[in-house]
Formats: sequence, C-alpha cells, structure tokens
Amino acid sequence: MKLIDIAKNLDKSKDNEDWIDTTDIGDELGIEVPYVKQERLKCFWVGNWYCTDSYVGYRMYFFEDEPVAFSFQRGRKWDEEFSWFSEEIAQKVKEYLLTLVEEKEDELNIDVCDINEELGDHFKIEFNAQILNDNFVTLAGEKVKLLERIINKPHGIDSMQKIQLPNGEIKEVDIEELDFGFHLVPSENKDI
Repeated sequence: MKLIDIAKNLDKSKDNEDWIDTTDIGDELGIEVPYVKQERLKCFWVGNWYCTDSYVGYRMYFFEDEPVAFSFQRGRKWDEEFSWFSEEIAQKVKEYLLTLVEEKEDELNIDVCDINEELGDHFKIEFNAQILNDNFVTLAGEKVKLLERIINKPHGIDSMQKIQLPNGEIKEVDIEELDFGFHLVPSENKDI
C-alpha cells in the first residue's frame, strides 16, 4: 500500500492518536524545542505493538490535516526514525514549532515573592544525614557543637545527634529539636 493511500484511509480517531513529543520533532528538524502542548500537529498509529512498557511501531504525522511525515520506531529503546514527505513540508512544521518556542519565551511562568517577607533566621531538617554544615546550629536559641551522628537505622534516615552545649554538657537530641541558621555573614544593616 502506498503512503498516500495510508494517509487517505488512516484511522484518525482519538483512539488511534498518539501524543506528540515536540522535543523529538524539534531535534529531528534541528531546533531546540521544549515539550509544548499544541493542537495543529497530530500523529496517528499506522501499525503498532507493545515493547516492554511502551507502544512502538509506525506513525504518520499530520499538520493541519495534511500528511507531513512517516516514522518508525523498532523498540522502546530505539530512536524514532522520521521520513518527511518534502523539504517544504518539513520547513513548514519547523516554522510552526519556532512560533511555539517564541510564544513560550514571551510567557513568564514564575512565582513572585515580596523581598521584605519575613522568613525567620533558621530552618529545620529531618534526618542527621542531611547536615551539610555545623557552623550555624542552635538548640533553644543557644549555639551548640555537633559531635556525632547516632546511626541506628539503615539508609541515612537516623534522626538522633550527639551535641555539646555551651556549658560543655554532652547530650543526645532529635535532629528536629535543632535549628540550622541561614548562611549569612555579619552586616552593618546595609541596604541591598
């Protein structure tokens, strides 16, 4: 059967539609495109099978209902191999993908916070394996020295820590009782 006949008679129902990875198509066309949800480029299975945990096989791509490419993926770990129906069609798809990238670049998807927001002066950790620095550790507001992780559970999920108090007393505490200070240098209350 000719590819043109497949394009004319292919089942283009939702049940036979496969998702479009714009990153892979961008790579194929020599441009860097993040995954973008879009509607104008579609892909349908011509023939497929299950390989481990993925569907693979033959696909046909359509841009605005016009057939643009045919692909084959032999197995789950194999790259999808594309064949385009013409250079002009491939260029048209490339230009479309570039508009998606430009639109994405114009949008900011960020969280905004107030620079004057109060965060306090310390943070908590849950397991003693998470300790990176012992220069800023306090217990009930007093600076303490970390002496030793108490290891009694596998995989670094211990929470007990041996510490030394300012008066020299050695004590075992749960890591959640300790406060870890932010890594700050003393300042003269200078404005940023």
